Order: sequence, then C-alpha cells, then structure tokens
Amino acid sequence: MCGIVGICYLDPERRAGEAGVKRMADRIVHRGPDDSGYHVEGNVALGMRRLSIIDIGGGHQPMYSPDGRLVIVFNGEMFNFREERSALERGGHVFATGSDTEVVLHLYAQYGLAFTEHLNGMFALAIWDRQDRTLIIVRDRIGIKPLYYYADAEVLAFASEIKALLALPQVTARLDPDGLTAYLRYGYTPAPYTLFRGVRKLPAARTLVLRQGALAEREYWRPSYRDKWRDCEDALKERLSSILADAVRLQMVADVPIGAFLSGGFDSSGIVHLMCEQAQAPVSTYSIGFGAGFAAHDELEAAGRLARDYGTRHHEIVARPAMADMLPSLIAALDEPVADSSFPLTYLVARLARASSTVILSGVGGDEVFGGYRRYLNVTLSRYVRKVPPLVRKRALMPIVRMMPADRNGRVSNLARLGRVYLGVADLTAQEQYGQYTQVFGPELLEALAAAGGRVPDFYARYVAECDSDEPLDRMMYFDLKTSLPEQLLMLTDKMTMAASLEARVPLLDHRLVEFAARLPTQQKVRHLRLRYLQKEAFRGRLPSYVYARRKKGFGAPVGTWLRGELRPLVAELLAEPRLRSQGIFDPRTVARLVRDHMARKEDYTDQLWALVVFQLWLRAYGVTSL
Repeated sequence: MCGIVGICYLDPERRAGEAGVKRMADRIVHRGPDDSGYHVEGNVALGMRRLSIIDIGGGHQPMYSPDGRLVIVFNGEMFNFREERSALERGGHVFATGSDTEVVLHLYAQYGLAFTEHLNGMFALAIWDRQDRTLIIVRDRIGIKPLYYYADAEVLAFASEIKALLALPQVTARLDPDGLTAYLRYGYTPAPYTLFRGVRKLPAARTLVLRQGALAEREYWRPSYRDKWRDCEDALKERLSSILADAVRLQMVADVPIGAFLSGGFDSSGIVHLMCEQAQAPVSTYSIGFGAGFAAHDELEAAGRLARDYGTRHHEIVARPAMADMLPSLIAALDEPVADSSFPLTYLVARLARASSTVILSGVGGDEVFGGYRRYLNVTLSRYVRKVPPLVRKRALMPIVRMMPADRNGRVSNLARLGRVYLGVADLTAQEQYGQYTQVFGPELLEALAAAGGRVPDFYARYVAECDSDEPLDRMMYFDLKTSLPEQLLMLTDKMTMAASLEARVPLLDHRLVEFAARLPTQQKVRHLRLRYLQKEAFRGRLPSYVYARRKKGFGAPVGTWLRGELRPLVAELLAEPRLRSQGIFDPRTVARLVRDHMARKEDYTDQLWALVVFQLWLRAYGVTSL
C-alpha cells in the first residue's frame, strides 16, 4: 500500500523539479511511512510513499523495466502476481525482485494497455513511457483505491489524495458548485466530481493517457448483468463458494501480520470463516461497539460470540471518545466530506487493528454484490403496497406514521421513519423510488436550502440506462456499484485505514466475484423478502445458525442521538444563523427548521444534519473559500 503523486508538464521543454513532487508526497506520508522514492526526468516527476507489505526489502519504488524504458509508481496490491509472474517467466521475462509492482510493469511491457485484463487487485498506478513520452494513469475496476487529478493547459498532476494536489500552486482550495450540489444530493461526490474546483476523480475502471499534450480517457471494464446463469442452484452455490475461497486465499498473501474486521454480520463472518479454514495460525479479529443504550447499532456481542467459536485472537473497542474533538482531524483525512456515519468507526477500529496487524480484510461490498440492502426489498414490496388504495395510504396510513416520533435509534420510531419515507414515494415506480431513497437532499429540500446552484447529471438515470439488464434490481445494484460503493464506502475505508497506516483489503470485491454475481438471476440475490439469498445458502451448514438469525445492523454510528446529545453544541455552532449568512451558501431558515424538527423528533433529519455538519467542518479544515 502506498500513496502516489506525479506532475507532467504539457510543454516538453519545461522542467519538473523534485522539490514540487516531494512536497506533494510529504502531504500523504501517512499512506506510506516506510519508504519514499522519486523519478524526475525533463517535464515529468513521479513520487511515492510506501507502506511495505510484499517484498519488504526489494519493493522500492519508483520501479523500472529491465531496459529502463518504463517507470512505474503503484498504490495497492496485485493479488494474482505470482501466477502472472510464472506465465511471464515462461515467456522469457526476467525479474529482479519479488514485488507485485514489478509484475505489473512487465505485464504492461508485454500487453500494452490490455495489461489491465491480467490484474486481479486494488490499485491506482502511473506508468511513464520514457521512449514514447507517454503517461498512463489507471484506477482499478471497482474503485477500491482513489485517484485524483488536476489538468489545465499547462500541466497534468495526479495523486492518491487531494491534499497532495493542494501542495501545487495551480490548485487552490475553492469550492466547486457542481461538486457541492452532488454532495448534497447524494451525500458524497460521484466521479468525476469533487468539492474542489479543478480537481477531478478518475472513475473506476478507467485509464487516462497523456500523449503529445492530449488527454484521452477510456473505460476498460464493465460487468454485464444481461446473460444470466442457467445452472441449477447447487451448481451456483458451488461456484460461488469456490470463487469466494480463492478471493480470500489471494488476499491473505502478505509478508506482514494480517487480520479481519468482524461485525458479526454475514459478510465479515463469512470472511473470517474462510480465513480460519486457510490460516496456519489463529486469525486476529477486531470489532467496535457503543455500549449500553445503543442496541440498534452495537455489534460486540455478536462479534465476540463468533470470535470465541472460531478461536480468533479477538480485540474490541467501545466508541466512547469525544466525537466533537475527533471529527475535524478525521474529516481532514477524508479529503472530501461524506454523509456516512461509519467513517469515525472505521478509523477507531483501524487504529485498534494497527497495533497488531498491518493488513486487514473487510466485508465492504457484500451488500452491493449479493443484494444485502433493505432498500432492495422495494422491488417486492411495491407489488404489495400498490394493492392498497392510494386514498387509504394517504389519508389513513400516512397520518398514523406522522403522529409517531421518528428516530432511527428505536425499533418502533425507526419503522415510523421508514414508513414516512416509503409512503411518500409509494406511487412512483420501483426505480423512481430508489432514486429517492439514495438521495440525502431531495429536489424540493435542495431548492429550499438555496445551495450553490451547481448542476450535475442525474446519476441514477445515467446508470440505469447504462446497465445492460432490464431488471429493476440489477439496475439498482449497478447504480450502487458505480457510485456510492467507490466514492463513499470504499473512499472512506481507504482514507480512514490509511490514516492509521493500515492496509484494508476487500475480498468480496474481487472482480471475478462481481462478474459472477452480476449474472445471477435476481431471485438468487433477493428471493421474496430474503436478502442475499444465494450467498447465505452457500454458507448454510458452515456458519453458525445464530449468524442467520441475527437481524441486519448497518455499520454506522448513532448519529441522530449524538446530534441531540454530545454533538448538539457543535450543531449550534456550525449551523448558527450568523455563520450561515456570512458564508452565503445555505438558507439559514431552512437549516434552522431542519435542526428544530430533528431535535423535537418531529422528523428524522439525521442524514441531512450530519451532511451539513461534516461539510462545515470540511470548510474549516481546508480553509475552502466559498463560491
């Protein structure tokens, strides 16, 4: 795991200096505290910071091809490097190290841009072809590793984190109105947007090539949902089990201690099960909880039970820090705000894990791949709800749920909260409803907030059209795979674990697994009201029965309660009317209404208020100037 940076001036006569690229790398030293390296040549400068995982002594970067023509900086891991190295050696390639980075370089020398077809891994990389004077930048298929860039008429600069780009004089901390609108709508910024003007994300599964002053971007991979498997269920379970076991096997390869995040949920439990089957020693596991009063979120009991049954070296932490004190530094580490309450928890459990492990396996991605979100049930529920006359829904059911307090920390109050949302969009199609569910600020609330007035495309409509299946569930899952998964969940996982100098791996996002699951018939993912059907059946008889009986809990903090409690002074400070008026970004009256109704439990505005609080802390952390 590393952090990579680079500068390439479009004028071949302009010289790049080491000082500039070193300043960039110094901003992300947490990503690679073990080593650093630089390549400066004419108008190009590349740099990296390294966290040593594989071939600790011989994996120094930048790395060069045997003939000196190619130079690479590589962030991430290639999990199948041993198999590909053997094939290359049979073809006459000679290796000087045991590093996966060298294998990537030889693959490019052998196959050109088609080298991505041979990579199984998580990565962001840059290759400089010294002969053709061409720079190739690549992000992995799923977007597990982040990659940002800045381009104008004079320069292309790239980095693993935005803070490295801000070390350049060309890049200033100015708010991008389109990025702000995207953030408020979705709670994160889908690629290629960011909240910094002029800074863009390279989307997942894309290459960016700079040749003779011209930039060209292309997509090199896209999963197909169209041609469904016709195998019997037993055959599908066997194939799924085989791919899962191999994904975990590949991602357990490391020359440093390795462990797993364990929530007690299905994804993390399955990963720990497979690790224990293959490990030569007890697996280290790490869990986080909240203690008494937060049963809807706490996972320590379930995780501890499974850890005891599997004999893991288990470690626990209870999240009782002063969140108001922690948040500023964590949001600075994120680069961009995300309205997801799991990022503080991810950091805390990563810090716990780093004391005894350098690599961690995480269950992130299982919901998107196998159909684990409750909102996927909407395809089935809509058929039943539509049988209830609209007048009954509007005049009988809606008044009942509106009379009840809305609070996600209680079972009944959370049902009331969900009921309000669901009944409010019940007359829409399943796909239109999903577009509503995945928004933080809907169109009316966004307009009332009087935000920047930026314009972004309707990403839901875009990816629904792009998906090659007509099934509503497939389209929903494809939308999540291309948006919230890489730019919210994977982004915060990367940034929070890297802030602790811990490498996180996500075996459920092995691209072979994603491709296999995409072609599963939808009833093998969600059958009636049973989520992640085939995944659960594949582990039937292998995982303890209590894992199946456990109610699903999202990996998130009780933010709604915190906003009314220990974070209330922070809310009052950051969302005060004078502050908002001086900024000129949000309408103070709308914000005041959100705060008032949430504190009174009249409405649950956890997501909206959390998004605004995180945004305000981000403005402060980066000294971002307004529009």
